[in-house]
Amino acid sequence: MKFLVMSDSHGNIRGVRRAVEKFGKKADVIVHCGDSRSEAEWLLENCPESSVVCVRGNCDWGSTLDNTEFLNIAGKKIMVTHGHLYSVKYGLENLSYAAEEKQADIVFFGHTHVPTDEMLGNVRLINPGSCGVYERSCAVVEIDEKGNVLVNFLKIPE
Repeated sequence: MKFLVMSDSHGNIRGVRRAVEKFGKKADVIVHCGDSRSEAEWLLENCPESSVVCVRGNCDWGSTLDNTEFLNIAGKKIMVTHGHLYSVKYGLENLSYAAEEKQADIVFFGHTHVPTDEMLGNVRLINPGSCGVYERSCAVVEIDEKGNVLVNFLKIPE
């Protein structure tokens, strides 16, 4: 199972399009962890070959997206959230505790704009960085047939 994970595009549709063009063609699931404005709509309309999961971030004013989504895929329970509701800029403990309460194995999150792959407690916390600002990045996450989780952070080309 292959995921293309993005976050924090902040209106930069070009970064989202480039990530999909370059890394999303073989993705089973495309995930956007919030602060996506119209980019979430673009993903939902333009990526019919993949499942698309998008959540609301702190800059998604008026969005009807949920704050959190859960996926049960490839033997893993995956929590998708932006991260601001868990104060991730001040540490990942609150997010890890919330994920453990929901029995999630993996969390895809954003908000900090910093690529992160960290195990905290029993939860794998993965932040793809920002696909819209600064050093634009995304993550390709693969779960193999044995349940191993492989994470690659990729720079999004201009």
